[in-house]
Amino acid sequence: MLDLNITLVFQLVNFFIALFVLNILLIRPIRTIIKKRNGIMDDMAGEADSFEARAAERLANYEAALARARQDAGLAREEGRALGTAEQQNIVGEAQKNAREILAETRDALHGQAEASLRELRNQVSNFSARLADRLIKN
Repeated sequence: MLDLNITLVFQLVNFFIALFVLNILLIRPIRTIIKKRNGIMDDMAGEADSFEARAAERLANYEAALARARQDAGLAREEGRALGTAEQQNIVGEAQKNAREILAETRDALHGQAEASLRELRNQVSNFSARLADRLIKN
């Protein structure tokens, strides 16, 4: 069985004194170091979160700017196509107008030449008729 005597009291007092000394020399400084490290870790986690939030914001701004640039490029492309189509229609219209003018001039020239040829042939026919009539009369 367990004997309860004075040595037990000395051992308990010795244990509490050792615990008190260890608390002052080891446990309190270790607790303060752990608290400081936890504070530093919390600060670092907060900074990492803020960096991550700023990075996400910058990425969103970049993507928005990229979308605006694509939209502007699409509008510029469509505007260029519209201007090109209008220019093409102008050029084709001018070419058709010139072709009509050339065709009208050519027709007028041909009609003039045809009328001149017809007059000349009529004159020649009357000359041939007169000469033929003279020959017939002379023979």
